[in-house]
Amino acid sequence: FGDQYRATDAVIQGAGKLKLVFVPEGSDEKTEYEVYNFTGAGGVALSMYNTDESIRAFADASMNMAYQKKWPLYLSTKNTILKKYDGRFKDIFQEVYEASWKSKYEEAGIWYEHRLIDDMVAYALKSEGGYVWACKNYD
Repeated sequence: FGDQYRATDAVIQGAGKLKLVFVPEGSDEKTEYEVYNFTGAGGVALSMYNTDESIRAFADASMNMAYQKKWPLYLSTKNTILKKYDGRFKDIFQEVYEASWKSKYEEAGIWYEHRLIDDMVAYALKSEGGYVWACKNYD
């Protein structure tokens, strides 16, 4: 849905502050995040997003695919670095699993597990397959 595919990127010319601002619908109470204070020649910036609705749909589709194949499901993220962004994917996948899929998976003898992308790549290289890997965009 979003992520890199609908991200806003920019070349920053010169020194200055990069800020991210959220203005809630129906309110003037904005939340402002200071992202970076550029000095010198500038650089580049990127802002990306996703929605809870989209993440839930991704989780449900991934879990359904794994269930249909009777294969375990792995979600890989880098939530140690992107604590809030990737952490949201991890949390929503876990919520969807617990609420809708856990008992079905247990009956089918399969499981869902979150793994860090580094660990998942190492696992994939050693594995003979037989699982569904839910990847975030360029993972």
